[in-house]
Amino acid sequence: MKIKTSELTGRALDWAVAMALGAEINGEGFLELPSGHFVNKKSRYYSFKPSTDWAQCGQLIDEYLGDVTRMEFTDTHWVASCRALTVDDFSIFKVQKGETPQIAICRAVVAAKLGEEVDIPDELVEVEA
Repeated sequence: MKIKTSELTGRALDWAVAMALGAEINGEGFLELPSGHFVNKKSRYYSFKPSTDWAQCGQLIDEYLGDVTRMEFTDTHWVASCRALTVDDFSIFKVQKGETPQIAICRAVVAAKLGEEVDIPDELVEVEA
């Protein structure tokens, strides 16, 4: 199912970040990263959780982020930008908001690498109650 990057949360967001980092789907529905971390679309247990784990999200900051800013006047509070493209001395950044800094950072990386919409397995889409 296609989901707007700006609406990704939870396992769906972690899955999209893994895809942005080049993870590959194995035969059992796992996304595996070279680090050994994984996201499983069939189970709630998975080891790659940058949207909630600062140790994993911090690695994204080191590698991808140009800026993370707290925005007091918005309802989502955090904004992150990630360089999507550089031509000569000109850079294009993708900017995303999030309820937490980790969510904003993860969305910015996904937007920069995969675009404004991402294909997410139906099993990972969280239904709002």
